[in-house]
Amino acid sequence: MVACLLCSSPRSIGVLCTSHGVAIASPGITSEQIFSRVQTPNAALVDAWGVAHALADGTRVGRDPRVDIAVLHASVSSEHASLKVVDGTWHIVDNTSRNGTEVEGTRITDVALTGGNTIRLGDVKFYFWPDALPKIEPPRGSGRTAPTRRDELVFSAKVTTPRGHQLDLRQRVDGGVLRIADSSIELAAMEFGLLQLLVERRRTVSDAELAYVAWHEIADALSFRSVQADSENVRELVHRVRRKLASVSADDLIESKRGVGYRLAGEPG
Repeated sequence: MVACLLCSSPRSIGVLCTSHGVAIASPGITSEQIFSRVQTPNAALVDAWGVAHALADGTRVGRDPRVDIAVLHASVSSEHASLKVVDGTWHIVDNTSRNGTEVEGTRITDVALTGGNTIRLGDVKFYFWPDALPKIEPPRGSGRTAPTRRDELVFSAKVTTPRGHQLDLRQRVDGGVLRIADSSIELAAMEFGLLQLLVERRRTVSDAELAYVAWHEIADALSFRSVQADSENVRELVHRVRRKLASVSADDLIESKRGVGYRLAGEPG
């Protein structure tokens, strides 16, 4: 029997037992929304799935996918906090985040850490561990949702654009993320909803000419602020998404036909 990192109970969720995993489970996040870019770790943040995310001196943690440990959750600020070593002791420093940083339930600005401390960034919790831990793959499919909740369907798709770019779309509680090579863009809920609608239509029809979605179908499916959304509201949404796609050279992903509607120009996987 291999014991939990934090107690003598057997491991059942990564490096944790069920009790310790459930204790820090956060709503509205999947295992795929947390990842580390640190190459040479000497400590770790352990999430609710028992997955260790590599830490090094000076590691930045936040919602921005470009930071060292990305936590793609609406409650987490772009660069929420930093972890550093001061005179041989690990510290966590809050970077004036919107929703604050807590250690063992107390809100902090700069505090020393010990092994097993519970850290809360916005609504997302981790355990701190002062040593590097082996890398394990996060759960996929039905195991990727937080262990306190029943599994939820989280939309994801891989799409090949007409120019041959490979895109990865992943939903989260407040929208979604589109990744292409080493770049990524964040999409608000309605923006991601548009792409999800176009992908799902393209998946369900064999004839691409039948994959167009009329503006009134989009308006009915998405929650526009105006009570009665019209074609101009939908057109502005499409333009907004296209502008974001252009920043990663994927502006060819949405095709439009006058009087017919909009469709996914790429091939969904």
